[in-house]
Amino acid sequence: MRRAEAMTQHASSMDSDSAAPRRPSRGLAVLAAVLSAACWGSATVMSKGVLDHMPPMTLLTVQLTASIFVLWLAVLILRFRVRFDRASRRASLSGLLEPGLAYTFGIVGLALTTASNSALIGAAEPVFVLLLAWFVLKEKIGAPMLVLGAMATLGIVLVMAPDARGLPGQGSLLGDVFVLIGTAFAALYVIATRRLVSRIDPLPLSALQQSVGLVWALGVLAAALGLGLVPVGLAGVPAGVLLLAAASGVIQYALAFWFYLFALQSLPANVAGFFLTLIPVFGMAAAFVFLGETLTPLQWLGACCVIFSVAMISRLAP
Repeated sequence: MRRAEAMTQHASSMDSDSAAPRRPSRGLAVLAAVLSAACWGSATVMSKGVLDHMPPMTLLTVQLTASIFVLWLAVLILRFRVRFDRASRRASLSGLLEPGLAYTFGIVGLALTTASNSALIGAAEPVFVLLLAWFVLKEKIGAPMLVLGAMATLGIVLVMAPDARGLPGQGSLLGDVFVLIGTAFAALYVIATRRLVSRIDPLPLSALQQSVGLVWALGVLAAALGLGLVPVGLAGVPAGVLLLAAASGVIQYALAFWFYLFALQSLPANVAGFFLTLIPVFGMAAAFVFLGETLTPLQWLGACCVIFSVAMISRLAP
């Protein structure tokens, strides 16, 4: 999910009734940043496994429901004041971009392609953010950024190339394209949310946005049910699969976000953003261990291009 720039603002302006927490040590902050990447990468593999038992939009609905429960529970426990005024309602609408549209396309794409491809393509989100910031916000892009952006684009093409040729054991080009579209919506969410986190605390904002995203997901699911595209209910889904679906939602939407915010209390934004490049590393490793997925040599080259370029962009970002 998705998130590099949107969560690079410091979470120090907490509007709670308790005193601001002490900043963690740098070692704990680094550990939290690594754990956030591990959550996002591993949750993709968990979702891929669950998709064998339930349709994509049903899974997304279950995941968001579990995540929202945890987020609002955290808001209550930490005693955040959530104002449901006009500004908050408008801010929550950015949830239509992510998790709404971003994860609608992303989860459908994941159902069609491999978890490894999905993790790698999603890792290019900072590149989309860079381009959208230049196009929408008129932010300047230096020559190094352009070169790295071109390298990341080349990496994505190399990752998707075997799917375009329909090689056995690979993903689907259509699935790759859907994941790419979802990544673009996630980057657009970053642009839309950039200024919101300076006015609304990140945790309540995330809860509000994901609540709106759940309304969107329920609407899409209702439309799919009406058209007969998905089965009605979860009666045939084993309890263990439902538990795994809920756990993947908590890990991908709530826990990863929480770890990242913890890291931001001590790490500079550009340093914390660097750890997001570990997402495809964890995603590919988990996909290999649990799903038996492998990459072709061409895709490995593309993976190196994406990871290297995004890592460098994170380091160059102001």
